Amino acid sequence: MTKLSSQPLFRHPDTVVAPCKFGHGVFATENIPADTTIEECHYLRIRKEDCSGILDDYVYSMDSEDEDSIEASEFYSFPLGWGSIFNHSDEHNIEYWHDIERDLIIFYTIKDVASGEQLFINYGDDWWETRECKPDNGQ
Repeated sequence: MTKLSSQPLFRHPDTVVAPCKFGHGVFATENIPADTTIEECHYLRIRKEDCSGILDDYVYSMDSEDEDSIEASEFYSFPLGWGSIFNHSDEHNIEYWHDIERDLIIFYTIKDVASGEQLFINYGDDWWETRECKPDNGQ
């Protein structure tokens, strides 16, 4: 029998989704220090060969400590939370990791975020090169 967890997933209470020049983004409503979890969310594993069109804009690489892992080499993750709303900046203030044991993707701050500031992730150079465009870089 599968062990059920009664612990709710975490979403930082000082964050909101709001309109911005990119459509929508995630913003801090209070100061948030570096190394703070922003969100824990479930994700769908999608085979790389099945990922195309608009879906390709919203998936994340499956990071793994074992570079030869099937998870890391054959799949992307599609976050079922605010992870699909974070916009890009080269000067990003959040990153993510996959908690494979809990089957979650965790987004966390890598620097202090001021109240009112948008939370940005870095999509990576490959993301922009495969679309033959350049980033707006947020701010």
